[in-house]
Amino acid sequence: MQNAYYPGKKLFKGRGTDVKFREMLPLPNGTVIIYMEGVQWAWVPQNATQIIYLPNGTELQIPVSSNVITYINGFPYIKVYPNQPVEMVLYSNNVVHAFYIRLPHGPQNVNIVPGINSYSFFFAPSAPGNYTFHCAEYCGIGHSYMYGYLWVM
Repeated sequence: MQNAYYPGKKLFKGRGTDVKFREMLPLPNGTVIIYMEGVQWAWVPQNATQIIYLPNGTELQIPVSSNVITYINGFPYIKVYPNQPVEMVLYSNNVVHAFYIRLPHGPQNVNIVPGINSYSFFFAPSAPGNYTFHCAEYCGIGHSYMYGYLWVM
């Protein structure tokens, strides 16, 4: 199962040492996967695909970069629909970054170690609006300019 996520479940159950492992679930139908690179000092969305499951169970990955990724005044805007599932595949090749976005149902903070993919899965808010994401790990002199927007239409 290539595209999957771990739902928010407890790892431990009860008082004893019974371990309840988290099961891996397939991404929901309609999930937008955004591949984003963190560089000094910008978020650079590389491309975006949407996961669609056909009735026979076949998974299609449809390129949607031109519909999802845009830039305004040099900052990335990621356009999604209300309640749409979103997965960010985050990558850095130079220094440690942290992807931070505050959503109405709770903040997301994902550390990005150079050379290793990090993943952030969430459902877009139900209320339309702009939600700012930024780097939460000091990464150099231009750190304060490292932000973008999740635009819920």
